[in-house]
Amino acid sequence: MKIKDIGEFGLIERIHTKAGRSSYPVVIGIGDDASVLDVGPRNQVVTTTDMLVEGVHFLRESTDPFDLGFKSHAVNLSDIAAMGASPAQSFLSFGLPAEMDVETIDTFMDGFLMAGEGVPLSGGDTVASPDKWVISVTVIGLAPSGRVLRRDAAAPGESIWLCGPVGDSAAGLSILLDQTSTVNDQDARFLIQRHNRPLPQVRMGRILLEAGISSCAIDVSDGLLQDLGHICKRSQLGAELDLERIPLSGPIKELAAANVVDPYTWALKGGEDYSLLFTVKPDNEKKLLTVLEREEIEAVPIGRTVPGKGIVVLKNGSPIETGPDGGFDHFRKRP
Repeated sequence: MKIKDIGEFGLIERIHTKAGRSSYPVVIGIGDDASVLDVGPRNQVVTTTDMLVEGVHFLRESTDPFDLGFKSHAVNLSDIAAMGASPAQSFLSFGLPAEMDVETIDTFMDGFLMAGEGVPLSGGDTVASPDKWVISVTVIGLAPSGRVLRRDAAAPGESIWLCGPVGDSAAGLSILLDQTSTVNDQDARFLIQRHNRPLPQVRMGRILLEAGISSCAIDVSDGLLQDLGHICKRSQLGAELDLERIPLSGPIKELAAANVVDPYTWALKGGEDYSLLFTVKPDNEKKLLTVLEREEIEAVPIGRTVPGKGIVVLKNGSPIETGPDGGFDHFRKRP
């Protein structure tokens, strides 16, 4: 059996099974956006790590080093946001070709530090790579004990909310890969920037935790359907999404219309938006709306959790066929 036969998440599950369940002081191990470690009666340490490999996550010749630095930090900060934690420090490790210009790394670091403004870079490692970049980032955050947001904490009857865009990043990538023809330069720049410089919803995650509004969240990194599916699987429930309530930006609508593409394909299956998806109990919805207005943050309800399994997408109240979730999987077997 090959890795491509079981895919990325099958491989993770296989590793999880072999490693066994985590034991105290590890409160959350494999299977969420980040690991959680008990360090005392007041705080828990939240840790996430992620890698970017040239040729898989980015093409060096077409990626600005500043944007690459920004994104490599932002995607990890997004995992911290999904747990409701506050980022405290980061670590950066590089595999770099020796022939790389140091000025390129300077520019990369400018982007990295801008994405994590206020988060101290506390260490890492540098090694030589034969010809390609390998970037590994770890971010450590802090959260009050026993209050982190988790994938397995949703219950039937909760509303599903979205903070941040979906689809823009995938649409921007389609432009970069010359898969779509652009309507105008302004819209193209907007969508490409959404792909290159995602904005992790750290503030929203922290507010959800501190105000006790939600117990369950995930960041949309692999696609809305796939990431909601992770919540459903871990929380052992199903979900219904209202297609018309999923917000779309003006530029994504223009690009889709010009290329005769359904923009909801990008929104549902695209990934790499790093928005925050979370559930809210009915009793907390009024409190959430008050907080959103006070903090001037935009978040919208897009569905609900239900008993059972799987995700049903509704259009004008009727189920529609969406096909496979389509989210990103590093090892997914291709036809």
